[in-house]
Amino acid sequence: MPLLYGTTDDGRVGSGTTTWAGARDVDTGTTINLTEAADSNFTAVHKFSGRGGGATFRVERSFIYFDTSGVTGTVGSAQFELVGSSGDDGSIIAVKSNAFGGDGGTALAKSDFDAMPGWADGESQEGNVTAYSAAAAFESSGTWSTNSANVLASTSDLLDDIKNNDVVIVCFINYTYDYLNVTIPSAGTVNLGARYTEASSAGQRPRINYTLATGYGNDVNSVESANISKVNAVATANIEKVIGV
Repeated sequence: MPLLYGTTDDGRVGSGTTTWAGARDVDTGTTINLTEAADSNFTAVHKFSGRGGGATFRVERSFIYFDTSGVTGTVGSAQFELVGSSGDDGSIIAVKSNAFGGDGGTALAKSDFDAMPGWADGESQEGNVTAYSAAAAFESSGTWSTNSANVLASTSDLLDDIKNNDVVIVCFINYTYDYLNVTIPSAGTVNLGARYTEASSAGQRPRINYTLATGYGNDVNSVESANISKVNAVATANIEKVIGV
């Protein structure tokens, strides 16, 4: 399976303040990290109790873009592979982003904190943003590997964008609290750690592992070829043309 590696411009943007809504729904983050090889807060939400009963909330999101300009065929399958580091009690979902200027032309900025088309403040993002991965892949504590690749299955939106766009830009965020807009209920940290493209070896870097579809590579009656296994009971792998086309 071919691999698409993230660029070295990846990074993490965080936001913190005294309310959950203030930390999660702000347009511009308060911190940014662009050079780390790994971090325990690849996706994270935090609640810190202060003196006198007050609390501070933090939200951490990671952004990576992939150069997909060399992919011209129909993508049959794909998965994200993130090599874990310390931190294994959170959850994660990959979401389409327009950070990095929308085309990878500018550096990641604090203002990219909510750079996800369709993002709606104060709401769950189900039905608002475009999900690139299945949800809540590692919701149970301890299911995230901290030293090998963790796999996130893709959606059809990711397959389409790999084929049709020159870049695919992804925001990885906590699913249970951040994506669904559920206030973290008690003091503590819920996080997943992972490695960035600055990791020393290629095998540790974030990537998309994909395959190209085989057989007839076009849509049939407006149905995408990736969703077609047979045409008139003939497997697509055995079809070159349909009615001479």
